[in-house]
Amino acid sequence: MKFKLMTIVLIFALAFGFMGSVQPARAGAIDLSWAVSVTYQNVGTAATQVNVDFYAEDSSTAITFNPLAGVGDGTLAAGAGASFFIGNVAGVTSGFKGNAVITTSEPVVATIVQFHQNAAGEAVKMRMLSNGFQSTDASTTYLIATTLGKKFDRTTVFSIQNTTDAAVAATLKFYDADNNGALASEITHNIPAYSSKYIRMDDQATTGINMTSYPTGFNGSAIITTNGGAVVAAASELYTNVDRGANFEGLATDRSASTIYMATGLCKNSGLDTYYAVQNAGDQPTTVTVDYYNSADGQKKATDSYKNPTTSVTTLGPGQKWSVNTCKPSDGTDMTNFTGSAVVSSGGQNLVVLGKAQCSSPAGCANSSYTDVFTIFMGEKQGASKLALPFVRWAADARFSAATNLGSYQRSYLAIQNLEATETVVDVKYFDKVGTLCGTHTLTIPAKSKGTSRAPLATNALGCGSMNPDEFGYYTDGTFGGSVLIEAAAANPNAKLIAIARVQNPGAGEDYNAVPVP
Repeated sequence: MKFKLMTIVLIFALAFGFMGSVQPARAGAIDLSWAVSVTYQNVGTAATQVNVDFYAEDSSTAITFNPLAGVGDGTLAAGAGASFFIGNVAGVTSGFKGNAVITTSEPVVATIVQFHQNAAGEAVKMRMLSNGFQSTDASTTYLIATTLGKKFDRTTVFSIQNTTDAAVAATLKFYDADNNGALASEITHNIPAYSSKYIRMDDQATTGINMTSYPTGFNGSAIITTNGGAVVAAASELYTNVDRGANFEGLATDRSASTIYMATGLCKNSGLDTYYAVQNAGDQPTTVTVDYYNSADGQKKATDSYKNPTTSVTTLGPGQKWSVNTCKPSDGTDMTNFTGSAVVSSGGQNLVVLGKAQCSSPAGCANSSYTDVFTIFMGEKQGASKLALPFVRWAADARFSAATNLGSYQRSYLAIQNLEATETVVDVKYFDKVGTLCGTHTLTIPAKSKGTSRAPLATNALGCGSMNPDEFGYYTDGTFGGSVLIEAAAANPNAKLIAIARVQNPGAGEDYNAVPVP
């Protein structure tokens, strides 16, 4: 049996080779050139070969790559994690933008790490993260819960990947959140087999939106439908005035539900606040509520309910977006110092939800450790008893805190939400790059609540094998690789969980969701 993993390998134009040359003047992240590393983990039970086919935008011609050629026996062991840098792929040249398909004989999960290769005088710390898609994630309808065009100093760029062997016509509908969810534009793009189309929200040619009609910027959401071919979609939200941005996956309609779980919620805690973008994926208006739960005891902290601030209508229309501020629930609860999780529910229609975390204002934003932290993670409609995180790191104090650390040395903080009505015991297992179990952190999470983990809490995980002392995922030979499996413990093997990983360095950070393991 062959497994296919679809990856949007970049969300903006890659550039290799000329990073050290003089670049044109730019204002923020939207103008940066990007490079990508793909970190992947074998979550099967046997070793597997790995084949990668790259496709440039609007091209069905494959560029084939074997990332394990010449490495050991050329296979990825069960439990092992590895990575490849797209700049090392023959045939992928400067300015490439496109997508990839990873084919294996065992199930593999992957996380895309998107970064800027700093030239002299630059100090871009961002490492933007998003997950690849299993072939079962492909759908004829995809939702992008938030789309911004020069709004809030941000612009969204997203890509639609055709997963089939025939051309597909993809129709995009954009909804204006600042105009009661009115349809702002409808446009169709033809995408060749296996290829992709990139949509930039301030480019009328790709959106059909005339930005002169939106002098203060466009704020909305999008729905992608096809003429029968299945697609996947992923996005970047990039600042136009500073070097800050985040990646997220689009969501197929089968990822929507009337109840969505958010693995983390924060208000002026750890220097961060959270915000949720809630999109109505149904065909009728619906009420929407957000219930917040404390991490310490799982008790409900507050409730927020949707009401249009202009019309006072209490239902969210089809395709429309509601922007939620965790610090300002409609029931008036003081959320200061809140850390926990949330459950978003509707009055009957299905929803998709994105979560964002960024510096608290004003105190957190004044702290250089959090100023450029900007993360996006996905709400989940259900949990799993086993979850994978392919990209996990823990740098030692000296390298993590060094002034010269521009994102190369990171720390991963895991948030795990228990979806059960009773407390749940969870084993968080840390693995090295060859699949050796380094250490396990066992924790008990209250009902409906959130627990946290990091490598130092797992006995013997730091300095495991040939890793550097006091580090996880960084090795004495200069290589790197570390991953995690989160499992419901033997006491409650069927308990359902969701999780996100926040990968942070001083001054920047990004999230990605754990992937269910069959």
